[in-house]
Amino acid sequence: MNPAALALLLLTMGNGPFDIMMFATSTAPAVEGAARLVYAPSPFGIAVTADGRASYDAQITVFHLPPPDSLGAFTSYVAWETTTDLSEWHRLGTVRNGRNTVGRLELNKFLLVVTAEPDSLAATRAGPTVLHGNSPSGWLQSFITHPLFRGVN
Repeated sequence: MNPAALALLLLTMGNGPFDIMMFATSTAPAVEGAARLVYAPSPFGIAVTADGRASYDAQITVFHLPPPDSLGAFTSYVAWETTTDLSEWHRLGTVRNGRNTVGRLELNKFLLVVTAEPDSLAATRAGPTVLHGNSPSGWLQSFITHPLFRGVN
């Protein structure tokens, strides 16, 4: 990441427990971005789902997104929330260069993904990934089953 973009990201996003560093893929290696989880509006202070999970709005800040059609037959970029095993995908909203507030995140552990899509209203992911990041809860991982902790070389 170039120093000017990094400085701007740190100023706008910070480096706290609700910030997600996003990483570019080989599809668009110059793209830089980060996301911040903001509590969704609620008359009770913190919005939660019916089963008690916190609801967040995602603010994604992106720099250097190329025109979508430079990657193929694509017209827009779309943000998605997906489970860590990639079995469920939820469309959040369209993403452009700059700060974007996209849809509601309601999974405890998730991946935040930005893809190029043929339609800005795409209901299912079809295009290539350009950015991805891990939820803060994804940082917590048990290594108890890792071979190094079981005495296996």
